[in-house]
Formats: sequence, C-alpha cells, structure tokens
Amino acid sequence: MINRKVNHFYQNIDGFMNHRNTAMLDLVLQSFPAGGCWVELGAWTGKSTAYCVVELIQRNKLGKFYCVDTWDGGVELVDQHIVKSQTLEQVFTNNIAPIIDRVIPIQSLSWAAAERFADQSVDFCYVDAGHTYECVIQDLHAWWPKIRPGGQFGGDDYTKGHPGVQQAVWEFFGDLDIKIRRAGRCWLVDKPLGP
Repeated sequence: MINRKVNHFYQNIDGFMNHRNTAMLDLVLQSFPAGGCWVELGAWTGKSTAYCVVELIQRNKLGKFYCVDTWDGGVELVDQHIVKSQTLEQVFTNNIAPIIDRVIPIQSLSWAAAERFADQSVDFCYVDAGHTYECVIQDLHAWWPKIRPGGQFGGDDYTKGHPGVQQAVWEFFGDLDIKIRRAGRCWLVDKPLGP
C-alpha cells in the first residue's frame, strides 16, 4: 500500500519532545521494517506520535502504530497547563487529527496493555509513560517479551533528572548483559537474534 503524503505538524503541538528525542527515533526509523508494529507507551499530547507517524508515512513504512496511555496524566506532571477545558485524551485526539486514522489508541496502564500483544510481535516499543523506577521496571518486564528478535526497545528521559528511569534500564539490561546505546536524552537496545 502506498501511503498518502503528509507533512510534519508536530512542531505545532505543545509537548515535551524535542531534537534530543528525535535523535533516537531517527535511528529506529532508519532500520524499522516496512509494515512493522510500533508501540508508544505514554502518548501525552501526541507530539512524538505525530512526528513518528508522519516519518513512517513519508518512508512508506507505516504498519500498525499503537499509542498506549491512560490519558490521566502522571504523578510527576503536576503542571498540566496544556490541558484547560478539555481532557488530556481530547487534547491528544485533536492534536493528531491529520493522522488519527493511522493510530490505534489503547487507554490502559502501559504494562497492563502488554497482555494484548503476542510475544515477539512488536518491532519497536518506545517507553515514555511513568518515569518512576517502579513504572519503568514494570514496562521493561512486560514489554521485553513482546519485542521480536532483531527488534528494538527504547525510551525517553534517560537522564540524571530521572534517576528512576536510569536505574530501571541499567538494572534490567545489565542482568541480561545487553548493551544500552544512548542517543540524545534517550536509551535504545537491540533484541538479540539468538537465545
């Protein structure tokens, strides 16, 4: 299927993503298989969703694109100036209107949503939901089995400002003896092909 041309509009969305996120996302986009399965944990206002979906369309690679979020906000996001008279889910839906038909939203806790996916069925999972150690370690345990061998797993906020994210990533992948790459403010790992 040939995708229609869509221009970028993510810059017009109020959110947290910037060029330090796209550094990692662009690495994934280069090797992402056409028609693959992409899962975004933590969609917030849709800024990263808009960037990734448009890039996938332009590269003729878009397959299934899932956005998993409770759209309740997070405990660490006390200042929700973005959300005024609308719910966060309405803000997300309005912001991604040009690509809404290309996105499959799942309203759920990020780790609970993993139960809806078969093992080894996801080509890339982007972890950007809860930023506490407890939330991130649950996401890593829940979603790692869902990544296909040769697929990629990455996430945002791999910084000193989010020590829980760093601790969970170091611990989880250290135990598996898997190398963590850093790109911008993100982490990225490749799932080994063999056992």
